Amino acid sequence: MNICGSDDRLSAVRVHHTSIPGLLVFEPEPKADARGFFVRTLSADVLAEAGVEQARFVQENQSRSRKGTLRGLHLRAGPGEAKLVRCSQGRIFDVVVDLRPSLPSFGHHESFQLDDVRHLHLHIPAGCGHGFQTLSDVADTCYHHDQFYDPSLEAAVAWDDPEIAIPWPLPDPVLSDRDRSAPSLQDMRPRLEDWFENLRP
Repeated sequence: MNICGSDDRLSAVRVHHTSIPGLLVFEPEPKADARGFFVRTLSADVLAEAGVEQARFVQENQSRSRKGTLRGLHLRAGPGEAKLVRCSQGRIFDVVVDLRPSLPSFGHHESFQLDDVRHLHLHIPAGCGHGFQTLSDVADTCYHHDQFYDPSLEAAVAWDDPEIAIPWPLPDPVLSDRDRSAPSLQDMRPRLEDWFENLRP
């Protein structure tokens, strides 16, 4: 991970670049005392400095998952969507997969532990798949989306695709029927090429 944003304006939230173009990690500095903590998870100036326009995000969702639950690998068909993701309670193993066939990073994944201690926050660019597995007894995951929800554009790639080879930490995950039957990356590739042909970082 490469780190940028070391000046005074960004000292409260550090920005890390990853091997996937457009995938950013925001690392805040929680202030804790005997009462608990206060943390600035994000702010418009930090996003702007990192090249992300806060005003693009039009919808916020939250999920609650029990230990072992695996959600993913989800994406949006058509032009895709960007997301801001964090875990507000508990701990998850979070994965982002680049599904933009035109990029050298296609099929590559990055994984992170998101939790309510470090408060890392991911910017996931359009054209990437996203999934996570819950590590704590319960975890709440929060998402900001730059597109309104449209069930007709829901898509997924198999969570256990051997070509992606994600080392999920817990065996026997709890899955939805949709995620259990998601197609392979190879089967999805023609659609990905059609959807994301013109996507660039």
